[in-house]
Amino acid sequence: MKFNTIPRFSFLFLSIFLFSCGSRNASETFKLQTGDLLFQDLDGSSLSDAIEEVTAEEKAMSFSHVGIIVPDENQDLVVLEAIGEAVQLTSLDSFLTRSLNADRMPKVRVARLKKRHQARMGEAVTYGKSLLGLPYDSIYLMSDSSYYCSELIYDMFKHSGDGSEIFKLKPMTFKDPKTGKFHPVWLDYYKKLGVEIPEGEPGCNPNGMSESKEIDWVFDYSK
Repeated sequence: MKFNTIPRFSFLFLSIFLFSCGSRNASETFKLQTGDLLFQDLDGSSLSDAIEEVTAEEKAMSFSHVGIIVPDENQDLVVLEAIGEAVQLTSLDSFLTRSLNADRMPKVRVARLKKRHQARMGEAVTYGKSLLGLPYDSIYLMSDSSYYCSELIYDMFKHSGDGSEIFKLKPMTFKDPKTGKFHPVWLDYYKKLGVEIPEGEPGCNPNGMSESKEIDWVFDYSK
């Protein structure tokens, strides 16, 4: 009896097609909601690498940036983030394609606050959107006049509900854990700014937030 066989190149094409369809269908099936946190592994700058190197834990993906999903004036979901020059709204597509892995997939994981915190979301989002246009906090000091990415998220929830912390502030470090000395990128960065390195000052970072017990991981765009 003769069996029909699939040529090797056809099988390879079919495998790639099914893999890509599976990846696309997974992201199409997953539904983001207001308040979801998008943790991102940014590439392309020595500063992003330095952030990860002084804050990274032992895990598969380290994060140097975080944004939050909010509705825009048309009720479309966009990303509220502190990046570049200011606090701003970014389209989801622009956010996701900013940093890709070797498989051309977004280096982004999605976390959602525990249900007990969801009642605070409306106030948090309203406060966060009121900060649009404020300058980026290039010194990384907690303040009310400028914001870095994780500071924005922290402050949004601090100004909601009963005002209690969801994410915790910890003494910041700019030292390389491998050497115990200030990372050379940070030495150069703060020298150019003309200010002292804020070592030990209270702050937060994307890696630290990603370790919080107040969130659940709900989706991974990198897979």
